[in-house]
Amino acid sequence: MSDIRNGYATGPMGEAPASWIDFAPALALLLAGIVALAVATLVASPVQGQYLVLAPGAGGGQLTDLVYRAGGGVVGLGGLPGIAIAASDDPDFRSAMKAQGAWAVLPSSRLLGCFTDDRGVRP
Repeated sequence: MSDIRNGYATGPMGEAPASWIDFAPALALLLAGIVALAVATLVASPVQGQYLVLAPGAGGGQLTDLVYRAGGGVVGLGGLPGIAIAASDDPDFRSAMKAQGAWAVLPSSRLLGCFTDDRGVRP
């Protein structure tokens, strides 16, 4: 049975208003998806000589210059300032980037959008 107020029908009488518990299944699926993406990214094999460089505060030109001075090249810039995919064959590239001011230099996987063939070689 509906309750009629001011000529408009409202929800069934006695129905409780929505609460955060009503959204729990959707939140559980969202969290499961985020965890699955994180695991897939971490498990993917990194591409040899390709790195994710995090240098907050560095713009595109400044970050490109930092990578170049460390002995590498920029494959692509991230969507946010201070993030880039860099390539270098120098075994000391990671330490050189940190000396240039990078906060983190992580191995880059194929899931980050860089094109490689099945052997991990860049075209």
